[in-house]
Amino acid sequence: MRYNNPFPKGVILPKVEFKKNELARFQIDPKSSSEQILLELCEYNLKDKLERELLIIDRHNNGEYVDRMNMELEILNRLGFTDYILLNWQVLNFCFENKIPTGAGRGSAAGSLILYLLGVTNIDPIKYDLYFERFVSESRARRIEYDGVTYLDGSLLADIDNDISYDRRREVIQFIEEEYKGRTSKILTLNTLSSKLCIKECMKIVSNLPEVTVNRISNTIPKKFGKVAKLSVAYEESDEFNKHADKHEKAFKIAKKIEGLIKNTGVHPSGIAICSEEQTNIMPVQKAYSSKEDRDVLVSGYDMDDVASLSVKFDILGVRSLSVVNHVCEATGEKYEKIDPRDERVYKVLGRGLEYKRGLFHIEADVAGAVCKDVKPRSLEELSAVVAIARPGASGFKDDYIRYLEQKRREGDEFTNFESDSIHPYFKSVLEYTGGIPLYQEQLMKMANMLGFSLDEAEQIRRIVGKKKVEKMAEWKDKISDKVKERGLDEEVGEFLWKVAEDSANYSFNKSHSISYSCLSAVTVYLKDKYPQQFYTSLLSFTKHEPETYEEIYAITQELLSLGIKLLPPDLLKSDDNFKMEGKNIRYGLDSIKGISEKSLELLMKFRELGLKNKYDVFMGAKQSGLNIGLVSSLIQAGVLDSFIDDANHRCRFMLEAQVFNCLTDREKRNFIKIGEKYNYDILTSIVEANKQGLMADDNKKMFRESRYENLLESMNNYKQIYLNNSKAKRYANWYFEQKILGYSYSCNIREVIHNSEDYHCSDTIKKRAERSPIRFVGTLMDVVARESQNGNKYVSLEINDEKGSIKGLLMDTRRQLKLTEYLNSGRVIPTKGEVIEIRGVKGDGIIFVNDIRSFKDKIYMKLSHVKKKCNK
Repeated sequence: MRYNNPFPKGVILPKVEFKKNELARFQIDPKSSSEQILLELCEYNLKDKLERELLIIDRHNNGEYVDRMNMELEILNRLGFTDYILLNWQVLNFCFENKIPTGAGRGSAAGSLILYLLGVTNIDPIKYDLYFERFVSESRARRIEYDGVTYLDGSLLADIDNDISYDRRREVIQFIEEEYKGRTSKILTLNTLSSKLCIKECMKIVSNLPEVTVNRISNTIPKKFGKVAKLSVAYEESDEFNKHADKHEKAFKIAKKIEGLIKNTGVHPSGIAICSEEQTNIMPVQKAYSSKEDRDVLVSGYDMDDVASLSVKFDILGVRSLSVVNHVCEATGEKYEKIDPRDERVYKVLGRGLEYKRGLFHIEADVAGAVCKDVKPRSLEELSAVVAIARPGASGFKDDYIRYLEQKRREGDEFTNFESDSIHPYFKSVLEYTGGIPLYQEQLMKMANMLGFSLDEAEQIRRIVGKKKVEKMAEWKDKISDKVKERGLDEEVGEFLWKVAEDSANYSFNKSHSISYSCLSAVTVYLKDKYPQQFYTSLLSFTKHEPETYEEIYAITQELLSLGIKLLPPDLLKSDDNFKMEGKNIRYGLDSIKGISEKSLELLMKFRELGLKNKYDVFMGAKQSGLNIGLVSSLIQAGVLDSFIDDANHRCRFMLEAQVFNCLTDREKRNFIKIGEKYNYDILTSIVEANKQGLMADDNKKMFRESRYENLLESMNNYKQIYLNNSKAKRYANWYFEQKILGYSYSCNIREVIHNSEDYHCSDTIKKRAERSPIRFVGTLMDVVARESQNGNKYVSLEINDEKGSIKGLLMDTRRQLKLTEYLNSGRVIPTKGEVIEIRGVKGDGIIFVNDIRSFKDKIYMKLSHVKKKCNK
């Protein structure tokens, strides 16, 4: 069906057409109506879940589930959402049939029993007191009739996001592209100029201010719940920003004019548009190259908001944790779907304070991890509360929630009454289990429902207050007051509900989402504790998909060290393409070496099958396999080829030999190979001796003419300088290049390399030292920020890592001592991220007050990226 009107009035859902095999196991006729197919799918799965006792009631007493199912089906059919639900089921059923792991749910969708029965989510909404109305609000949904065509308001369409195993997401997208050929594409995004970026650039260009000053000015723009304010709001709310704006009036005015303009376009990371007919009949499309998928993809010509108003916006999110979980389950025989997120093993681990958090879904993040460590959840509900609290706005309630838990745990079975000034007695049953804090949006909905509002009306209250729709707020406040009077309740009941609605709009969270994510968090905790070697192997295997691959590897090795698991170095003959278990340890995968692409990995596998016996075999085999000299250098510096040299500390010389051998002609290489054994396969000695002795080649001519020998020496000189510089500190060179190429060092630790002395402390021992203790620490600078405090004192914040963990340092000016100023006045500069530094200072509360910094950036004079390739053949 073509859109007759060039400006469509909304979304026409694509008709889901099933193949016979898709519905065969459910014994459903694919020619049935969408409504009949959905009904039969739900009835089949309800019976199946009851028989397998996956629901919370006796299978002979299923009334609550049947009633809820029928209610949801009636609303979905009435609103015209049936095909959208079937579209989701079709995609998730493809995942199920092809054993592609999917998440328990995301967002408000977990509040739907229909989606649970279909397997789109894995959360029983009745068990967790979740509401369908939070997912679909009948009062908001809108159907539009125009020229005999029924459209849906895309902005009010039910929204289902699907979490898919990261490494198999491409299969799902391919299925959609094939199933809806010509009707689907990726979605365009428009990236705009932010307030901070505008003010920084205008202050630099118009007012000619230095970087450090504009950074300080931009940092005075206030944030609310993690969102940076617009310039006009910042001017009104921040006195400090106001002063800077008035002082640099011209720059401020220009910044306001360009704020919000489109900076560039991009491709939505998860969104896919699916149309009811040929997409080009509805919207323009364009072709763009996706580096992530290494192919050209179709992208909508409209951005996300316009696409959603004209077609179905379908979200397929690749989640690495699902891939990690799947790989661990495959390696151990565990069944992902049978792991109970309520297993006591999970909460014993979390009860110890979350000592090792790498790879734990959601709670490995700094804020969530810190909240989890303090809360020490003992149940899935408490873990869900952690997810809800670890957000801007809600984090301020952490201590209140902990006090509630402490009382509950202290009193045990005798705990029956939690007293709090924040709870009105009428709503005690709703708020008590979160310590009087309305953590969840569903709690507000239930409170409104208790006053006599329908759950759909309760959702309207939540949305109107949450969106600050002032014109409608007064109307609903009056409605609440009327309900209170109808029920003969005290006015305080209505006032309390309204206050909760207004206050919690800034911090309350979707419980459906929180419970869903907590389930996956619990599964990762369970698997990591039960199968640590398999878990870390899988986690390492997916670091190549992380934005900061080598920082992630480094962080993982810190945990491995504490657990007694070694990350064995990459070895040409022992390593596979990916990380693998080896004995009680883990062997580094070849494809995670920096510089190894998919193509070069194929070449590397071909290279190692050549039966290499000596260095010359390595050099010639690399050329035959197509490996360039830069990659061979990386392999040497990472220690992959250590088995071909007598002493690993001679990697610097090995690399020099590789570079020199690469400078030889084919004739010279051929003849040196013949005499290789005589000179112990040392190309440097062989060249000198060949020239000195006037060695004859196999063509009965001298190996070198005088001019060729001089040219060769000149070509060698650049590489010789690298060797001379780096060989002055062989162990440091090994440590440095292992860190750069692998993400960690296995041959030694930084403390031993710099100064093997007990005067230097490890990050883990520093934490145990008393405050005011003198500290001397060496590590890699992971982050550095130079700022100015509100009272005008300058400071530099440092985050420094060693093999055991990280510490934070502060070099600052105070009223009593200008340590930062003195440091800069001595002619030294602030070190940059990635440098190895030594700090000396005094331990404070969770931080080191730095007195002095020493940088070791000149220890290695030539970095890998500086190796010249003039002589590549």
